[in-house]
Amino acid sequence: MKNIGFVGLGNMGSKMAVHLINDGYNVFGYDLDKNLIDQLCNQGMIKIKSLSDFAKDKDIIITMLPNGDIVQNVINEVISQIQNNPIFIDCSTIDVNTSVILNNLCLTKNIKFLDAPVSGGTTGAENGTLTFMVGGEYAVFKLVSPLLALMGSKSVYCGKSGSGQAAKLCNNMLLAITMIGVSESFNMAKNLNLDLGILFDVISTATGSCWSVNNYCPIPNVGPLTPADNDFLPGFSAKLMSKDLKLAVTAAKSSNSSVNFGQMAEQLYTKMAQGTNGNKDFSAIIKELDIN
Repeated sequence: MKNIGFVGLGNMGSKMAVHLINDGYNVFGYDLDKNLIDQLCNQGMIKIKSLSDFAKDKDIIITMLPNGDIVQNVINEVISQIQNNPIFIDCSTIDVNTSVILNNLCLTKNIKFLDAPVSGGTTGAENGTLTFMVGGEYAVFKLVSPLLALMGSKSVYCGKSGSGQAAKLCNNMLLAITMIGVSESFNMAKNLNLDLGILFDVISTATGSCWSVNNYCPIPNVGPLTPADNDFLPGFSAKLMSKDLKLAVTAAKSSNSSVNFGQMAEQLYTKMAQGTNGNKDFSAIIKELDIN
């Protein structure tokens, strides 16, 4: 499996693709932004001019795209002209039902499909430390695991088709909720005239400890380097978090799940996404919650 097609070369996909190139794979890239492809060609990527070129001689096709509609359109176009039996790995974050539909569509062409959304953001993509949450056939997951290991530090098999997306939505909903809680705690500490570095030292080793404070603290110059130290440049934007939370709330409704805090988080992040901080990292929610 040496010929890899990669569709979607934005902040995440471009960094993931470079790891494959550096390991000697033939990576054929496509993105609507031709400048992105040209930049990657300087690092060894092979430029693809149209999606129809993905329909032949590719062993694996990876998609990293903004939403389910785009993923579905790409796969429909490729499959309509397919000449072999590649494995599709969709690393986008999309709704569970669309992933199941795409899996069933691929099966009609004797093509294997995995939903494999990621966690770790652009830093994880650049450092090759992403976590993949994978749904689909276990045998196919085992087959592509060495490839995923080049782009990430952990791959978790979550179950049947759609399970990877389900795990990602649960994870991101929790992340959004905890970031709101962390932000409110630090805002309150500031108003109580408490040193925020001292609060970090307490929370990071006390019962309030969580990833949102330990690894992604929304306070500049406190804890490890985060987007807060760079004017909240993403990272993972509020617009993307809003999108993921909408998917999570939809999944909750379809599964008759109670997600009261998830719904509140979705409302807050959607408001942020529509405002001046929409393109900032999601941890900039601390600015939205600070009433002083």
